[in-house]
Amino acid sequence: MRVFANLFLILFLADGGISLLDEIVSLLFSPVLPLAEARSILANAVIFMAVAVYLCLGIDRRLPKRVFIPLILFVFLCPLFTWLFSSLAGNRAYGLFAAAAQLALCMLPLSRFRNAGGRSLTMPPTMFDAPLFSLRNTLIFSAVNLFVIPVALTMLILSAANSYMAEYTSGFMRLGPCGLSMAERVYRRDSRTIRLVSMIHMGEKEYYDGLMESIPPGRTIVLAEGVTDNGNLLRNRLDYGRVAGFLGLTSQDTMLFRGRLIEEDALEAPQVRARGAGEEKHAGPADILRADVDVSTFRPPTILFLDTIGKHLKESPSLVNGLMTINTWAKKSITPHMYEVIMDDILYRRNREVIRHLGKALERYDTVVIPWGALHMKEIEEDVLRRGFKLQKVEERVSIDFRKMFLGRL
Repeated sequence: MRVFANLFLILFLADGGISLLDEIVSLLFSPVLPLAEARSILANAVIFMAVAVYLCLGIDRRLPKRVFIPLILFVFLCPLFTWLFSSLAGNRAYGLFAAAAQLALCMLPLSRFRNAGGRSLTMPPTMFDAPLFSLRNTLIFSAVNLFVIPVALTMLILSAANSYMAEYTSGFMRLGPCGLSMAERVYRRDSRTIRLVSMIHMGEKEYYDGLMESIPPGRTIVLAEGVTDNGNLLRNRLDYGRVAGFLGLTSQDTMLFRGRLIEEDALEAPQVRARGAGEEKHAGPADILRADVDVSTFRPPTILFLDTIGKHLKESPSLVNGLMTINTWAKKSITPHMYEVIMDDILYRRNREVIRHLGKALERYDTVVIPWGALHMKEIEEDVLRRGFKLQKVEERVSIDFRKMFLGRL
């Protein structure tokens, strides 16, 4: 136990030192890849050992809690803060402060441990002369963790889910302890502006109302999302309204942008003469174009998939039963090849469609608004950046407030 505990203390110190060096080098010069990789490896090792040492505190009474608990709390609270407060993520000042605080915490074992009459970072052998186990220590530790462990696991699950969302949506969707937030990013190039507004099929009514009111009049176009089914190929359409109602939310289908509906042909029609400097005219409403595909462009596996989801959700007595039935069907029926086809149809094919419309819209409009699902945003953003647009502004809107949803269900 002594070797294990001392190894944790040494790694904790090394991680703090490497982190501080990495932050200083990155701030003064540029990030050094080997240094960053070493920092990542050390951080993962410290997290793993922190969990093990924490559990050992309930078994080995000789481990001083006043030394180890602050260090273990730091290991978990430091990344937790970047999740709770998204502005801290990637913040150099926060990184420097955290690394310096980690090194400062090493003063705890230095002030506590004495070896051969001098200060020591590691635990000396004399501290392990006492008996290892104490029933009182274990009972108190277990009682405290009846509350601590469920809270920690909940935070861990939410944080892991947020990391998963951030990876696949390029940070356009963020899961916090109180709700789900969707990001809007504004890009500019010369006189043109593109607003990428990440969307979700179900959310708070205030979320959709705020988004609709944010669309300015003038030379603005909204490239709206929404798959049509002109050939009635889906016998069972997915009813988001029913699912939203069960959760006490509003469906995206109820969101109607204020403006003039246009067809794709309007993007290629001759442009009206630009208004002169002395002419006064009230700005007209925004144009709205459905820049999505029709179900007829999907391949048979995708149509089967969408129809089956709609069927099970419609026929199941509850949302939970419907989701479980869909999950069972998917495990039995969807092959790896079918999965690739489905993802290409409902994600990448639709991305290509809105990107095609974006090129035409930029020739005629000053502002292009793209309110699409968060999973689409990664590829769309890559295209926007390739066109030479620069990120100017980031804004977050709470789409689902867990507190409101919970109180609404009650």
